[in-house]
Amino acid sequence: MRFLCLLLLSFVTAPLAAAENRVFVSLAGSLLEAEITAVSGDSVTLKRADDQQTLTVSRKTLCKEDNAYISRWQEQHGTTPATAAAPPAPAPAPAAAPSQKYRLVCQTLPAKNTRGASDGDLRTVEVTYTFNLSNQEVRRDLENARGTAITLARNLSDSDDHLIVLQKVNFEINIRAQSKMVYTTPPVHLTYSQDPSDRYGVKTHGYVFIIQDAAGNMIHVEASPDANARYTKEILALDKVPCVVNREFRVQTGSTLPLYNIRF
Repeated sequence: MRFLCLLLLSFVTAPLAAAENRVFVSLAGSLLEAEITAVSGDSVTLKRADDQQTLTVSRKTLCKEDNAYISRWQEQHGTTPATAAAPPAPAPAPAAAPSQKYRLVCQTLPAKNTRGASDGDLRTVEVTYTFNLSNQEVRRDLENARGTAITLARNLSDSDDHLIVLQKVNFEINIRAQSKMVYTTPPVHLTYSQDPSDRYGVKTHGYVFIIQDAAGNMIHVEASPDANARYTKEILALDKVPCVVNREFRVQTGSTLPLYNIRF
């Protein structure tokens, strides 16, 4: 079980494109998907992905991973003229909307029910994830939000280190202020060999859970392994599951699903 308050802080080492969206994280924990358009001193100008509007924020309000990303951007693009950046906005965090500061807590409980002897050949595991959501707002209800959860696995015979998206479930979230909600994903049964000399079958490899408010803003993201939280856009775009994806969640159309080791 892992949680994401800072999951989106993963360090980017690949060369930066001229226009590249990134989910920026403030020290207050709010999220903003945007691209850098200008850097001037302690200020950075961002263009929001949802409405293409620009805003300028102080780098002191952003996490250290985002500041490292901004420094790399500045190294590749040189010093931006001061006229390209507006004066720093007084806002303490680059939140696109007040909904991004929603006080929502999620406790995730993975469950595995195993059949087959631990020293036998084949073992079958039933996998589910239970999300315990708590709306900690005093007065605000969370209405018409949407949860998206994917369950991941690995084909032990796949030498390309691809992932299998076993299922993608979408569900409505409505939680009154100071109330709770529980959702459990449908069970998936995976079978794999325990023989170290003959590895085959499918084993569980975590999950990704995304919550969007009624306007489509991401208000909660968590994943296991943590790095998968970087690919929310690609995950939300998946329309056919189960499927095989690479580590950047791009569908591998030529790959074969080992459906004989998967049961829903």
